[in-house]
Amino acid sequence: MNQGKLIIVFIFGLSAVMGGYAWWHHYTQGRRCVEFWGAKNGESIRYSPRVEVLKLTPAVTTDADLVQIGDDSYSIVCQRDITATPGLVHARQALIEDASYIWEAEINGHDDWHYVLQFTDDQKQVRVAFDSGKGRVRLVGTDQIATLKPHLATAYQTRLPQWLGDDTNSSLSDEVTTADMP
Repeated sequence: MNQGKLIIVFIFGLSAVMGGYAWWHHYTQGRRCVEFWGAKNGESIRYSPRVEVLKLTPAVTTDADLVQIGDDSYSIVCQRDITATPGLVHARQALIEDASYIWEAEINGHDDWHYVLQFTDDQKQVRVAFDSGKGRVRLVGTDQIATLKPHLATAYQTRLPQWLGDDTNSSLSDEVTTADMP
């Protein structure tokens, strides 16, 4: 076999190995998240054409739109479409990557859900609740709770109020939060 053919075979073999590695890497990057969110819900989180952020308070009356999270009811006090918000694609991706979570974190105590990201398409709606004080997320309608890594918890704690136009909870500058946002 001449040298030119050998180089072509080598390049073909190398590309097959690199392709296999890329497939394996992406598979292992989100395996725990697929178990946590479910494949269809994870797909909705990543690709739904409409994303809204909802601000919640504990329900006092039944006059408002309510979100049931576990045993607690919350009133929706503010809702905004953030589909075209810069950086949202990174925030969505972070929710479905295993590296975003502390999977062995102990989940105890009562959670206070402040915000919900609502992912909607023609077929379904997926709601992800955030307890910004404890850095936890929950798939609404289930008992699935996970703890975000501290840098992501801080980023969501900063960004969620900003996306609603209420950044009074934020003490970080836009430069810092942009760099820290997933």
